[in-house]
Amino acid sequence: MIIESAVKISGIFFLIILIAAVAVSAQTVEDFIVNGDSLYELYDYEGSIEKYRTACLLDSNSFEAFWKLGRSLNLKGETVERDSRLAIFEEARDVENRALSLDENHADAHFQLARALGKIALFKGVFKSASLARQVRDECRRALEIDSLHDGAWHILGRWHREVGKKPKILRIPMGLGAANKKDALAFMQKALEINPENINHRLEMGNTYCRYRMYDLARSEYRRCLDMVALGPLDKKYQGEAKKSLAEMDKN
Repeated sequence: MIIESAVKISGIFFLIILIAAVAVSAQTVEDFIVNGDSLYELYDYEGSIEKYRTACLLDSNSFEAFWKLGRSLNLKGETVERDSRLAIFEEARDVENRALSLDENHADAHFQLARALGKIALFKGVFKSASLARQVRDECRRALEIDSLHDGAWHILGRWHREVGKKPKILRIPMGLGAANKKDALAFMQKALEINPENINHRLEMGNTYCRYRMYDLARSEYRRCLDMVALGPLDKKYQGEAKKSLAEMDKN
């Protein structure tokens, strides 16, 4: 009797697995991408990753599935504990490289690759991985060649000039990083804001850029504007928390 019950239970589990497999096979790559898009719009990055990853498995030549998988991975990487981030950004780099091998004329894919490479460079140290830093710059430039109004690419390029420019130029030149400068750091971040003034992260990083160059009144103004904006998702709330912390630190000094 016990054996019969066990057989029945195992049969039920097999049937469930079979039904699930049939359901998956009945869905097309496009279905998984559309479902991933819906979850992405709800800020469910983990859920969208699952859908996009399945689409990639079903069609290894789906450019859309790969670049969108990289996008969700990049966003997930900003929401998890620090110890878990590097592996996520490295996967984002890999899938964006795959996407660009399928279609190199796509600004968003170049931007997402730059984003992943930038995060990896920060983990490893910008000046310990100068080749990564150069790749970030080059991917942003390529994105802007395709779409000159890509605010994300202008944002990363502005941050690139700010962060790379922290080291004396005489030490950066041999690394191929001598071009970083204050003027472009400010101008490129301002360009990102001009294109998309409602982006909370642009406001935060504009404030950080002003702060870097001791333009404290302008930095305070950007941080306050950042806090006054409507947060649309968990990352916006994270950015606002950083702006609030920066304001508090400035008020102490």
